[in-house]
Amino acid sequence: MQRNRPPRIVESQVQPTERIIRGYGSDLCNLEFSIIVEDPDVNNRLLAYWYVDFDPSQTRGEDDRDTIEPRDRKVVRDERASFQVNFGSADFNRLNTPGDHIVEVVVTDTSLVGREPAESKTIPLADGGTLIDPGYAATYVWFVRTEAGGDCP
Repeated sequence: MQRNRPPRIVESQVQPTERIIRGYGSDLCNLEFSIIVEDPDVNNRLLAYWYVDFDPSQTRGEDDRDTIEPRDRKVVRDERASFQVNFGSADFNRLNTPGDHIVEVVVTDTSLVGREPAESKTIPLADGGTLIDPGYAATYVWFVRTEAGGDCP
């Protein structure tokens, strides 16, 4: 049996390409964060969880994650996980509050408890022992400075 291997965020394919984004809310009214993921375990379903200014007491919803299905048995998935914000939107988003923020995506091949992979499989060995085969997670972070007073509708 093949052991589980960790997924990886393809850094050359993240959007925006800059890790530090300035002027959101003044020069920039819309932002889309997106990633491409690779996983050598082509049958794994991957989950991408999006966080703005992570707060462990914050309730997670279905809208805060993307599912990347194992289509076409490709190591590098064609499907992007994405998160969009609009400064002029009436929807609450911490990113629309002036100041410095952290936008983070955590990709996992299992579920998360907090921000840690939750599940491990126990694999029986021929000698009667067992092997723990863990789930994995990968993370990518952007830093965003939100500024009020722009021309965002």
